[in-house]
Amino acid sequence: MNYETYFSELLEHEGEAASIPFRIIGHVDWEPKKNDCHGNVDHWVAHHPEAKAVRGWLFWGPDAAHRYNIMTHSAVEDERVPVDITPIDENTPREGLRFLLHGGSEEEFDAMKMPFSQLFYPFMSFEESSDGQMPIQVEIPDY
Repeated sequence: MNYETYFSELLEHEGEAASIPFRIIGHVDWEPKKNDCHGNVDHWVAHHPEAKAVRGWLFWGPDAAHRYNIMTHSAVEDERVPVDITPIDENTPREGLRFLLHGGSEEEFDAMKMPFSQLFYPFMSFEESSDGQMPIQVEIPDY
C-alpha cells in the first residue's frame, strides 16, 4: 500500500468527517480504559454481538503549516452512527475532533493502526524535520 496516496485520498474526503458523540458505557466487571480505543471496542464487540466496530481516523487541522494531526481510532456503531466509547485525557478537548471512516479492509487498518497511530500529514521531508535542529554536540573525553 502506498501510504502517501492513502492519506492524500483520505483527506479528499475531509468534508465527510464529523464529530462523534462520546457515550459512557460499561458492564458489571469492566469499563473502558482511557486512550485504549482499539482494545475497548474489540472488548465491547466481543461481548455484545449486536455491536459493530467502526475503524477510522480522528484528526485536527490543518495547522499553520497546512498539516493535519491524524490518529487511528476505533468506535462502535450504534444505529448506523459511530459512537466513541473511549475516555480520553482530561486535557484533550473533544471539541474540534473529527472522525473519518477508514475506506479499506479490517486487515489493512490492523496493519496501519500501530505504525500510524498518530502522524502529521502531509508527511515532513527529511529537510523539514531537521530544520531548526541543533547539531549533536559530542564531548570527547581527554585520556
